[in-house]
Amino acid sequence: MKTAPSSALLPAALLASTLALPATSFAFAEIARGALTLTTTGRVAYDTNISGNAAELSDTIFTLAPTLEYSREAGLGSINASLGVAINRYVDYTDFDSEDIYSSIRIGLPTPEGAREQGSFTAGYTDSTDINEDVGTRIRSKTWNAGFSGTFRAGPRTNLRANFAYSDTTRDVFSDREQWSAGVGFDYSDFLGGFGLQGDYRYSDTQSTRVLNLAGTSIDQTSHHVSSGLFYRFVNGLRASADVGYRWIDRSASETLSGKTSSNSATFGLRLDGPFLPPSKFPKLKSSFSLGIQQGQTLGLNDSGSTTLVGDLGLSWQARERTSFSVSASRRQDLAVTNFSAVRNSVALGATQRIGDRTNLSASLGQEWTTYGGTNRDDRRTRASLNLGHSFIGNWQAGVAYALTLSRSSADTFDYDRHLVSGFVSYKF
Repeated sequence: MKTAPSSALLPAALLASTLALPATSFAFAEIARGALTLTTTGRVAYDTNISGNAAELSDTIFTLAPTLEYSREAGLGSINASLGVAINRYVDYTDFDSEDIYSSIRIGLPTPEGAREQGSFTAGYTDSTDINEDVGTRIRSKTWNAGFSGTFRAGPRTNLRANFAYSDTTRDVFSDREQWSAGVGFDYSDFLGGFGLQGDYRYSDTQSTRVLNLAGTSIDQTSHHVSSGLFYRFVNGLRASADVGYRWIDRSASETLSGKTSSNSATFGLRLDGPFLPPSKFPKLKSSFSLGIQQGQTLGLNDSGSTTLVGDLGLSWQARERTSFSVSASRRQDLAVTNFSAVRNSVALGATQRIGDRTNLSASLGQEWTTYGGTNRDDRRTRASLNLGHSFIGNWQAGVAYALTLSRSSADTFDYDRHLVSGFVSYKF
């Protein structure tokens, strides 16, 4: 099966190396008190595995990627938007040639000092091809997404919350999927000596077509979830919470082995959020922590609603003015392209060294583990990258990068090695 490729062939680490270079503020135009810039980047990459599976097809890819960006921080709000295209050309597998479009916008609502309301709106569109590791091949997809989250201070102790999220993805192979969710809630703080009360209602709707070339069926699922509980905010900003609730799920009969179309169950949740190291005692360390026990928002095929530990951890250390280190870890549950639930675990180490005023060197090493519910498949991947970038006088930048992926799986199709060597030159107008 042949599908179109994308700029995703060039590792995210390469883009990160570009962003890590010393920043310079300039723009070729100013619109409504905001800066409009145009960055044009040319890249060449040699990829030993453009398909992301045991077939290990290799090729050289040339990419031209102009990107238009708009940034406005004036006034009471902020706007950040981008629009670009990556024109990819392959030396051998010319059927993979593509033009990948990407766009996004983020609007921060006006938040002057003492304002009672705050929030942000995001939206975007992508038309591209990426290696999807759930199925071990490239998938051409078009995705629309939008989201909003906001809070309103209704009183000295009471905050009201609201959010929604929408995404619509169509794929040339495998399942199309449309999802949207919405929620409202409240917090009542300083109750019983520092405790607070919280309450939430969440609704979600997922429509996913059948995976035609794999065993499986479509997903047609809606859920309602109400919960309430207590929280406590520590002096250093760490917040601990516990809640109990009830969940109603309606789904198609073909999604479960039992054929049940409804599932009602009690739920409970425990969560910690915030920095786990006091900034006052560790000024060079920035920490973030989130840990919880929860069910997946959307249940996969044959998933009756298992409760899973999820969370994120981040730690960054500015060892010296030019040297920094980072550690990150995460565990999450989501819906794979195959319509089965997937639990994904990852841990990564990173380091950045600035050499002089215009050169950056960065490296990363990480490990990932993925378990697919309803199947006997487990994947393990080791990732590493090394990036060198330099900023020249006159708004020119250039860099080289190397990325390695070692994939091992209980299914032979997903056993492969991938080496990617790339270089870029970019100019910002």
